[in-house]
Amino acid sequence: MSQDIRTDHEYQVAQFGDFGFRILTDASVVGENFSTIMALEDSDITITSTRDGDASASITLTAGMSVYGDLAVTALTGKVIAYLREQ
Repeated sequence: MSQDIRTDHEYQVAQFGDFGFRILTDASVVGENFSTIMALEDSDITITSTRDGDASASITLTAGMSVYGDLAVTALTGKVIAYLREQ
């Protein structure tokens, strides 16, 4: 499958976690891109966009907040669930 989400089916597969997920705590996952990152507890997270735009951002997510995009996690304190963008 292409890295770009071009059809409704590809969007639904990515959004509903059909590619799987990772529970991240105080670690980074190298080489994996995520479509959604949701805080399971208050978390400070550094993310990098794998597309054009802001290359990197450090943000605080309170429990229950989500961030969407084509993202890689580079640093984290707290606990998040990160849904894989593709297989």
